[in-house]
Amino acid sequence: MSKWSLRRTLIIGINLAVIAVLMITTWNIYRDILHEIDEVFDAQMAQTAKSIASLYPVDALAESNPQEIPLSSFYDLGEVDDGSLERGQSGHKYEHKIGFFVTTEQGQPLAYTQQALDFDFTDRRAGYHDAKHSGYTWYVYSYYSAAKSIWVHTFQREDVRSELSGYLARDQLYPLLLMWVPISLIVLFIVYFALRPIHQFAQDLRSREVNQLHPITTELPQELEPIRAAVNILLARVDLFSKREKRFIADASHELRTPLSAIKVHAENVQHADDPMHAKQSAAAIIESVDRMSNLVNQLLSLNRLDSSAALTNSASLQVKEIVMTAINGLPSHDVERFEWDIKVPELAVQGNELLLVSAISNLIANAMKFSPSESTISIRGQQKASHILLSITDQGTGVPKEVLQHLGNRFYRHQEHSHIEGAGLGLSIVAKVIELHQGTVTFKQAKSGGLLVEIQLPKVED
Repeated sequence: MSKWSLRRTLIIGINLAVIAVLMITTWNIYRDILHEIDEVFDAQMAQTAKSIASLYPVDALAESNPQEIPLSSFYDLGEVDDGSLERGQSGHKYEHKIGFFVTTEQGQPLAYTQQALDFDFTDRRAGYHDAKHSGYTWYVYSYYSAAKSIWVHTFQREDVRSELSGYLARDQLYPLLLMWVPISLIVLFIVYFALRPIHQFAQDLRSREVNQLHPITTELPQELEPIRAAVNILLARVDLFSKREKRFIADASHELRTPLSAIKVHAENVQHADDPMHAKQSAAAIIESVDRMSNLVNQLLSLNRLDSSAALTNSASLQVKEIVMTAINGLPSHDVERFEWDIKVPELAVQGNELLLVSAISNLIANAMKFSPSESTISIRGQQKASHILLSITDQGTGVPKEVLQHLGNRFYRHQEHSHIEGAGLGLSIVAKVIELHQGTVTFKQAKSGGLLVEIQLPKVED
C-alpha cells in the first residue's frame, strides 16, 4: 500500500479546486455572453422589423406583385476562416442566415427575402417565437403595423448567435486556462515552502544521537507546535525512564556488591575450614547474606516498578482499619507479640490499591518494630480531617535527630546510629513512592515519647 503524501494531496487538491473555479467561471461567462448576444440580436430583429414597417411605401401596398430581395451569389461557400471571402461588394455570405417577410393583413406577400417563402406565416402572432426549417432552428420576430396594416417578420438562424457566442467564449476561455499554468506553479512553490518546516523537523529528529533527549527548540509554524509539544513530552518520558533505568542499575550494582563480597568470603572460609563448627557458621552466614541480598533485590524491583508507574491501577474503596490489620497480620507473629499495640482507627475509607497500601503500612510498622525495644508500645491512630484522612504510627524507640528527619525516605539513606541494624535503606523510599501514587504525603516527626512519629495523609473518599 502506497504511503499517503500530504504534499501530493495539497498540490492535486488545490489544482483541482483552481480548475473547478476556472471552469465554473468560464461557464458563467459563456452563459452571460449568450444572454447578452440574445438580447442584442433580439433587439436588432425588433428594430429591423419596425424600420422596415416605417420605411415601406404606402403606394407599394397597392401593387399586386410582391418584391423579392435578392441574396448575394456567394452565400453557399460554406464555413471559411478568411474574412475577405465572407464579404464583398455584393454583400455577405451570412445573408442566407437572416431575412424578413412583409405581408398584408390578409397574408398577401409584399416584400421578402428568398428564404421567407419556405416559412409558414399563416399563424400570425406578434412577438418572438422559434421555427424549424431545413434542420435549423430559426428565431422569428413578428411585428404588426396598425398604421399601414402590414405584418413584418424578421428571422435569424440559431447558428449565427451560437457561432458568435462561441468565439467570444473561446476568447475568454483561453486566458483563463493559461492562468492555470502560473497558478499551478505558484501553488507548487507555496506547498513546498509551507511543508519545508516538517522536513526540517524530521531531519532534526533523525540527526539526534540516542542520548540526546533534550527538548526540540526548532522554530516551527503554529500548526506544528502541538506536534513538537507532544514529541518533547515523549522525549521527556524517555529521558525519565532512561534515568530510572540507569539509577536502578547503579543502585543494584552498588548495593549487591557488599553481600556478594560477604558470600565470597564465607564461601572461602567454608572451603578452607578445618573445624566443622567454623564451616557451619560460615554456611549460616552465607544463607543470611543470600536472604539479605534476596530481600534487597525484591525491594529494588518493587521500587523500580513504583518509579515506572505513572498512574495508580486496580484502585478501589478501602477501609483504613482493614489495611492496618492486614499489614500487622502479615508480619512474623513472634515479632508482633514482642510489643504492646494501641490501635484506634475508626471506620475510615480511602481510595487506593490494597496491595500497595498494605505494603507501605507494613514497612512502617516493621520499621517501628525494628527500632523499638521489646514490650514497648506502638500506637496507630486514624482521624478524619476536613479534606483528608490522617493515619499516624508512633513508636517508643530512640528516634532520630531533627536534622535527619528531612533525609528519611531518600534511597539507601541510613542514620549512622542505626548502621548496626540490618536493612538497606529502601523501605521508607518505597513507602514514600506508594503514598505519592495515592496523591498523599508522608511526614516524619519526633514523637513526644522520644521515638519516631510517621503521619500519612490520604485523600478521603467523597460521598
